[in-house]
Amino acid sequence: MKKIRLALLIVVALLAIAVPLYAQDAGLTLEGLAAKVEAMVELVSTMSDRLSSYEERLAILEATDTPTATPTPSPTSPPTATPTPTSQSPAVTISRNMNVRAGPGTNYPILGQASTGEQYPISGKNPAGGWWQIIYGGQYAWVYSPLVTATNPELVQVAPVIPTPPPTPIPTATPVPPTPVPTPVPQAPSDPCAGIGGDGCKFRLRNTDLRNNGGGELKLFIGFVHEGRGDEVQGIGGSYYVELHKDGVHVSAVNNSTRGGNSTHQGPQGNKYNYLKAVPLSQLPGGNVAGNYTIFVRDGNGERDSQNYYFSVSGGNGEVWLIFAQNN
Repeated sequence: MKKIRLALLIVVALLAIAVPLYAQDAGLTLEGLAAKVEAMVELVSTMSDRLSSYEERLAILEATDTPTATPTPSPTSPPTATPTPTSQSPAVTISRNMNVRAGPGTNYPILGQASTGEQYPISGKNPAGGWWQIIYGGQYAWVYSPLVTATNPELVQVAPVIPTPPPTPIPTATPVPPTPVPTPVPQAPSDPCAGIGGDGCKFRLRNTDLRNNGGGELKLFIGFVHEGRGDEVQGIGGSYYVELHKDGVHVSAVNNSTRGGNSTHQGPQGNKYNYLKAVPLSQLPGGNVAGNYTIFVRDGNGERDSQNYYFSVSGGNGEVWLIFAQNN
């Protein structure tokens, strides 16, 4: 703009020099020259006015701010808070305090709890329709449908991804203590005298005395006495006899052929022994006198007249003295 003004000044200066020369050559009068100068001044003035108008427009353009490009905001991540369901979107309202689980079943882990009155958006359901998939704390979770109230459930589709159920724990067998085996109660030996009529089994073994005879034979001395009558000898005349077993085997040599006799023998308990029987080793089980013996009394009719009684013989103590007594 300054260059244009300078050019105008140069033009005016040149006119100031050239006009008089032109007037002189052209033979113009002073009035004609003045008219020419006035026309030139008017032209210069017009050009100056246009120049000023141009300068004002240029100033206005320069003073206008250049528009600045508005930056496009970068997208922000959605908040992780549970979105508030709208009136049109499916949602559940918790009817009672309940567990929120990682899958549609009580075998899934518990993620947290939901309280009565809370609302959560529904994002799906299981194929059976018994569980709702909800948005809970920014993640998918599941609630049991009978414990909630669903809004717009007809809009809910089966969830595309349903968590795999956790493996069912194998129950550890509880060790069962062994059934205690009851200790057998020893049975009382049957009473060999049961059911016997008359006076029953009236004799009992009162005295047992063993003497050493070298063990060459078993020699039995037996006295049958009536204790209530001062040990009166019974069986005189061959009434009573004994049956003998050694180590569970019947000694057949001791039988009813030998009975209480009329004569008595002096022994450890006095002159009361009216039965004598010698058994050789050949007729004893095992061929010796040592062993465990069972003996009982029979009466003149062969009926049992005592319980079983027991004695043992060892070494050479083959001489056995026994007193069977009765009270009545």
